[in-house]
Amino acid sequence: MDKNKIRTLQDLVRESACEYGDKIFLREKNGKEISEKSFRNLYDDSCRLAGYITSKYDGVIHTAVIGGSGYAWLVSYFGTVCGGNGCVPLDAQLPCNDICELLNRADVSIFMYDKKYEVMIDEIREKCPEVKEFISFEKELPQILSENTPAELPPVSPDALASISYTSGTTGKSKGVMLLNRNLIDNAMCQDNESTPDDVVLSILPIHHIYCFTCDILCSLRYGNQLCINDSMLRIAQNLKLFQPTIIMVVPMIAETIYRQIKTISDANPEIPKSAIAKKIFGERLTTIYSGGAYLRPELQRAYHEMGYQMGQGYGMTECSPRITTADRFDKDCAGDVGIIVNGCQVKIEDGEIMVKSPSVMAGYYKDEAETAKTITPDGWLKTGDLGYIDGKKLFITGRKKNLIILSNGENVSPEEIENKFAGTDFISELLVYSEDGMITAEIFPNEEYCKNMSDEEIDKLFKDKVLEINKTLTSAKTIHRMRIRDKEFEKTTSKKIIRRQSEHGRIVK
Repeated sequence: MDKNKIRTLQDLVRESACEYGDKIFLREKNGKEISEKSFRNLYDDSCRLAGYITSKYDGVIHTAVIGGSGYAWLVSYFGTVCGGNGCVPLDAQLPCNDICELLNRADVSIFMYDKKYEVMIDEIREKCPEVKEFISFEKELPQILSENTPAELPPVSPDALASISYTSGTTGKSKGVMLLNRNLIDNAMCQDNESTPDDVVLSILPIHHIYCFTCDILCSLRYGNQLCINDSMLRIAQNLKLFQPTIIMVVPMIAETIYRQIKTISDANPEIPKSAIAKKIFGERLTTIYSGGAYLRPELQRAYHEMGYQMGQGYGMTECSPRITTADRFDKDCAGDVGIIVNGCQVKIEDGEIMVKSPSVMAGYYKDEAETAKTITPDGWLKTGDLGYIDGKKLFITGRKKNLIILSNGENVSPEEIENKFAGTDFISELLVYSEDGMITAEIFPNEEYCKNMSDEEIDKLFKDKVLEINKTLTSAKTIHRMRIRDKEFEKTTSKKIIRRQSEHGRIVK
């Protein structure tokens, strides 16, 4: 595909249909069957929905789409943006009140949804009077597609709003990130030769996340990949065997979980190479694993390389569509970096904070000029809020600016730097480091499976010994002085990120 022809999402969907035509683009489960759709199917159906919307509504409108990954979701999204309108992808885990709030905040006119949300529709109608139309994936959408022929689409400006993507809000109210067509296209096109039309991508992560949307969906359209849908986090192993992907994109938690399974089987069967066990889990064709969204410990990355997989870490944020760096999948050094800076992106460090200037950077936060001004400087630099440094072409993350612990002596401590030292510890399921009564405190939720036959005293000793080991690697200012153990998971956002301000804490270890 000639990327110089691609300036909007409409261009991308159209050119993918022209280049790849009837080649299978999407495979997903439909009951016991697997349904398939081609690149041409996606373009034609997007044109049908776009024509329906533009014929019924004057001017630019906003639609919202919610549901699991799949063809109906994609047609709803691309049918919106291919007609020059803006789409609001919503988190499928949100409760009804939160959905209503975001629909109102984003000025949504059409709500598109799957059957799970049918029970909410009456309440949404009542609380969201500006929503004029409700389109179900199972009812109204198929009828619209069957009753309309593919429309000739109006030209779309690269500066047209494509998405309002809401942040997860781990420390406060979520913000609506305005991503223009040119932002998303730049990010999808910022690297070359990442895959080929022979590659099969298993899409595992939630589709409303910009990481999944850009790297799985948009890049598959660009490269002509076959995109397969993982229908549940509980069925990843089953779907790896079913679809036999060559590429997957994960968060470190998924990579850790699968590696623990491999290690458990290996420990019980030492005569079987880990690489053979991994092939049983991942399938015969998998070659490449991209990781993003959180810290990937170098030891885990090296373990995957040793099993024969190209694995690398990337870094980004919703406000940058999202890629700032990309994984160097051939680099076996595994130095703890988050990848190499993508083409067209400038990165600098100012007062320890990572600053980014790129064509991928958002237009701002929807209806929030004050927050936009705090985040984007007058000369166009995006303040990421992350702390780090650059070494050659590689970027390293050391923590989050807003999470810094300010000690009484004025020294700054990054809790993430300490938390990362616990990564991969078998008996720890979740961990948070914070300041309490002027002391650096580490609080854990133990791994229930690992600790199921252990007493509190035995778990306490494990934790004390680990903290003693880690304290030897820390400066005196960063030393952990208090330990807590909780009997339930930390409170999290819908995207499973731990909320740093917890309402309850675990017991103190004496």
